[in-house]
Amino acid sequence: MFENFVPLVRRSGGFKLLKERVIDKDFCTYCGACASFCEHIVLKGRPELVEECSLDFEDVVRCGEAGICHDVCPMTETDERKLEDTFLEGDRDPELGIVRTLTAGSRGVRGQDGGVVTCLLLAGLKNAFFECAIVALRTGGFRAEPSIAASPEEIQEAKGTKYMAAPMVSKLGEAIKEGKRRIAIVGTPCEIRAVRKLQLALLKEIEAIDIITIGLFCFENFDYDLLADKTRELLGLELGGAEKVQIRKGRFIVRSNGEERSCKVAALEDAIRTNCFYCDDFTARLADISVGSVGSPEGSSTVIIRSKKGEALFNLLEDFVSVKVEREELIKTSSLKKEKIKWGNDLPPALKR
Repeated sequence: MFENFVPLVRRSGGFKLLKERVIDKDFCTYCGACASFCEHIVLKGRPELVEECSLDFEDVVRCGEAGICHDVCPMTETDERKLEDTFLEGDRDPELGIVRTLTAGSRGVRGQDGGVVTCLLLAGLKNAFFECAIVALRTGGFRAEPSIAASPEEIQEAKGTKYMAAPMVSKLGEAIKEGKRRIAIVGTPCEIRAVRKLQLALLKEIEAIDIITIGLFCFENFDYDLLADKTRELLGLELGGAEKVQIRKGRFIVRSNGEERSCKVAALEDAIRTNCFYCDDFTARLADISVGSVGSPEGSSTVIIRSKKGEALFNLLEDFVSVKVEREELIKTSSLKKEKIKWGNDLPPALKR
């Protein structure tokens, strides 16, 4: 364990409260934040305890008043303004969050929507901006799993968007325990929120640990098995054999054996993860850099730089070819996500007002 961490000195709700308020209600995003620094939580499609609550163990790292696993969950109460003030610096846009620069374009690496995320990671690694990057690898068909990439080859292997939930934040603790101190992580809005909560609750006082976050625009994630069934039913294709999957302009596009077929994303609603219906963040408002296809031409990416750290990483890109950003399209999609939230009596703590 790290000397900077101190054991919990008073009992709290911990995993019991997290299970009651988030997991049992199917609000879990499967980000893996709760398991990142806890030896007693395992991820089996959802978080589970392998023993009694880890708060009972002396060797556990510092916990918050409600237990660190509860505190860092993106679906528990979140002071987003405090997180913005702590990690970001720019102008506040009511729809897009903190913005230093809004741009769009592409780079020379072949990849989905211009390959900008891959190029940012390659540039950061090349210039020692960070030692490793936590990325999602395609495994077992079109499933995804997190991986710690420390070489250009490993970063290249993770190219392409995956629309399946993967416990990306769980790898943060592993990377730190391996001795990594400068880390990049790519994630969806809920995963980036969890990283920021971890930084604030657990890592804030450890100056040697430097994390840069690259957020992905995200309207929803899917349950793999349910999406595979829908792909077979609506498109007549096996998702596991797909060469590429993409969501663009409201359509779900699958390329298999050189052929593209598509359907409306709305037709896949039954395959969307439950937690996605309670998320109001499309553009990853807490990331150092947010990247996505909405608001830019096909083959390019929209990029929102939200911090000085994000700006420094973006400036490492060589030969970035800028194109016009359709800001109104981006704002329209961001607003639409908020409108689709399923408000009701039973809400995750993060949405309760």
